[in-house]
Amino acid sequence: MLTSLGVSNVSFGLDAAARPVLNSIMLYHAVQAGLDMAIVNPAHITPYAEIPAEQRQITEDLIFNRRPDALQRFIEYFQAEANQPSRPDAGGDPLQGMTPQERLAWRILHRRKDGVEADIDEILAARGDLSLHEAAIAILNQTLLPAMKDVGDRFGAGELILPFVLQSAEVMKKAVSHVERFLERKEGVSKGVVVLATVYGDVHDIGKNLVKTILSNNGYTVIDLGKQTPAETIIAKAAEVDADAIGLSALLVNTSKQMPLIVNELQRRGLKFPVLVGGAAINRRFGWRVAFVEDGSFYEPGVFYCKDAFEGLATMDALLDPAQRGPLLEQLRRDAEREVGRNAAVPGKAAGERRSAVQPAPISLPGDVPWGPRVARQMPLEMVFQHLFKNELFRLSWGAKNAHGEEWQRLSAEFEQRLERMTRQARREGWLRPQGVYGYWPCQADGDELIVYDPASLTDGAQELTRFAFPRQTDGEALCLADYFAPVESGVYDVVAFQVVTVGAEATQRFDRLQAAGDYSEAYFLHGLAVQTAEAAAEYLHRHIRRELGLPEGRGKRYSWGYPAIPALDDHRKVFELLPAESELGMSLTAACQLVPEQSTAAIVVHHPQAKYFSVGESRVEQLMRG
Repeated sequence: MLTSLGVSNVSFGLDAAARPVLNSIMLYHAVQAGLDMAIVNPAHITPYAEIPAEQRQITEDLIFNRRPDALQRFIEYFQAEANQPSRPDAGGDPLQGMTPQERLAWRILHRRKDGVEADIDEILAARGDLSLHEAAIAILNQTLLPAMKDVGDRFGAGELILPFVLQSAEVMKKAVSHVERFLERKEGVSKGVVVLATVYGDVHDIGKNLVKTILSNNGYTVIDLGKQTPAETIIAKAAEVDADAIGLSALLVNTSKQMPLIVNELQRRGLKFPVLVGGAAINRRFGWRVAFVEDGSFYEPGVFYCKDAFEGLATMDALLDPAQRGPLLEQLRRDAEREVGRNAAVPGKAAGERRSAVQPAPISLPGDVPWGPRVARQMPLEMVFQHLFKNELFRLSWGAKNAHGEEWQRLSAEFEQRLERMTRQARREGWLRPQGVYGYWPCQADGDELIVYDPASLTDGAQELTRFAFPRQTDGEALCLADYFAPVESGVYDVVAFQVVTVGAEATQRFDRLQAAGDYSEAYFLHGLAVQTAEAAAEYLHRHIRRELGLPEGRGKRYSWGYPAIPALDDHRKVFELLPAESELGMSLTAACQLVPEQSTAAIVVHHPQAKYFSVGESRVEQLMRG
C-alpha cells in the first residue's frame, strides 16, 4: 500500500502566515513516517532546518497534540506575527530591507544563486568616485570573502555540513565570475598563489578538489596539477610561478611517503616554499616529523598539517600575514622538536617469535566449485544497492558525521530523497556498472606468510604460485592473517579466496565533468555514492563467495590492502596476477599499487570462524616513517 497527502488541506482555514509553516513541518514529519507522495507547491515549502525553533516547537505541539491548548496557541502566535513588521523568520521576504551587499552575502550563506549578478550590478552602479576596478575589488574584499569566511566558520562550528559548503562555493564562483568582468588584469588581486597536487601514484583527489574550491573562493590563485603528480613536476611548477606555498594531498600510507621526499628535495635545492600536507593516512605528528629533513635540519619555510580545507585556508592566511607568520613558524618548530624528541625516547618494539592462539579450521572446496578465477561481469545494480551501508554513506561520504538529533533526522530525510533520485538515475543512465573477478586457490600458512598453490599441481607435488607476507601484531593477541589458515606442517591444504570489484570508469568521468562545470556539491555526492557502491559490490560478491563455499551467513571476514591488518598495497600486484582484473575489467595499478578506477576494491577473503578485524599495532605515522 502506498500513501499520498494533499499537504495544503492540513492548514485550510488558517491564517496566511501560519499555513506555510504548518504545511512544511507536516510534510517533513509525514516523510519521516513513510509518506510516498505529496501534492504540494514547492514554492510554499520551507526546509525544516530553516524554520525558527520557536515556530517548530509551537507547530509540532499542534501536530503531535502535546498540549490541550496547542491549536489556540498556534493561531494566536501567527496572528501576532501577522501584525508585526515583516521579518525574515515570519514568512516574509528575508531580503527585504537589506542593502545589496547584505543581500549578496545572504545569498552565499543560504546557497541561493538567483539574483547574484543583479546585486553586484547594483553595488557597482552606486560606486561613487570609485572606478569599476576599485569597486569590484571592494566587492571581493568586503562582501564576498567575508561571506565565505562566515560559511567556513559555521562549518567549523558544525552548523553546516560539507555539501552545503560546496553549494555556497557554487554561488561564490558565480559571483566571482561576474565581478571578474570589471577587474583590470594589469595587476593581480589574488591573495596568493598555491600549487596544489595529489602526489605521485595516488589516484584519489576528492580532498584536493575541496581544498582548491575553498582556497580559490577565498581569494587565492590555485594551480591544480591534478593527481598522480611527480615530485619534479610539483617543484618545477612552484618555482616557475614563484608560489607562496605548495599543497600536497594523499589518501594512503604508501603514497603519503612522497611528501617527505618532496620536502627533502626542496631543502636540497635551497627552495623556500612552505608545504601544506593533508590526507586520510596522516596526522599532525606526521607533519611535525616531516619538518625535519634527512640531515636532521629543520625545513625553515615550514611543513603544516591541515586536517581540512578550512585549516588550509587559515594556514595560508597566517603565512601571508607578516604579523602571524613568525609566531606560526616558531610554534611549528617547538611542536616539531618536541615530537622528534618524544619519538626518540620511545623504545623500539621487538616482534619476537610470537604466534596467536588461533587454531586453524581448514575447509575443502565443494566438489561443484572449480579452482581458479572467474568473472562476475554484470552484478545486478538493484541488488548491489541493497548492500549500501547508509550510515557510512550519509555520515562519512556525504558529510553528516557530526549531525545529531533533529539535524540528523532532517539530513537523513533529505539524503534518502537524494539517494532515491541518484540510484534511479544511475539505473537509467548506466554510470554505475558493478562488476568483479574472484576465485579460489589451495593454500597453506608458513609462519607469517600464506603460500598460494597452483591447483593443477596438487596431485603430483604442489607448486607455489605466489606467497603473501602479512604483518603480525607486536602486542595483544599477536594476530596475523596467516594464522587463520592451515599451516604447512599440518599436511592439509586450505582454501583462500580473492576478489576485485569496480563500478567502472564512467563514475570518475562523470565526477570530473561535474567538477569542471563548477557543480561541486553534485560532484561530491556522486563521488560518495560511487565509493560506497563499490563497497556494496564488494559485500555482494563476498556473500556470493560464502554461498559457494557453503559457509554460514556472516562467517569469516574480507580484508582489503591499505587497512590496519594489511596496510601495504604492494600485494595488489600479486592479486592482479591471480585474477584477470586488467583483461576482464579494464583495471590497472598505479606506480604505488593503487587501483584504477578509483572506485574499486581488492580483498582476501578469510573463511575462519574466528576471523576478526585488527590492527598490526603500528600507527600510520610509524608506518610512514619506517624506512
